[in-house]
Amino acid sequence: MSPISGRLGEWDRQLAVLRESLVVLPQLLVGVGPDRLRRAPAPGEWSAHVIVCHLVLNEMNSAVSLRLILTQDQPSLTEIEDDRCAARFAALYPDTQAALDVWRTLREDNLRLCVSLSPDDRGRIGRVPWSDKGVSLQSYVASRGLHDQNHIAQVRAALT
Repeated sequence: MSPISGRLGEWDRQLAVLRESLVVLPQLLVGVGPDRLRRAPAPGEWSAHVIVCHLVLNEMNSAVSLRLILTQDQPSLTEIEDDRCAARFAALYPDTQAALDVWRTLREDNLRLCVSLSPDDRGRIGRVPWSDKGVSLQSYVASRGLHDQNHIAQVRAALT
């Protein structure tokens, strides 16, 4: 942890993780050829291209969920299922860079929204199927950072 991040509050650290993904993910893909980006490391595993497309879909889900939490009282959060990402959505992007550009735009927009939030906003709750108590907006954002880190590691593995 850098000295600067050690002084940041929890919310700022969570946003820093999301911002870091905006730097790390594109760097991993620089100079990687299309065949390598679309090669699955093993049967049943996702290629780097499919992972980026999954992140696009996930960022779309996040955009809607964040806005629902902010504008409704304890909304039920449902998300587009992405288990079929490889078969249904990844094919929509002609190349990985196109998908990455969409993801980057959505992430930047979600970060703009997050930066504007008050502590009260961050405490707002959305109802989710996996918890009777629901999830706070701040916890939801933290989960997105962890999600990024897992998939960035998966991209690294797919490209080695």
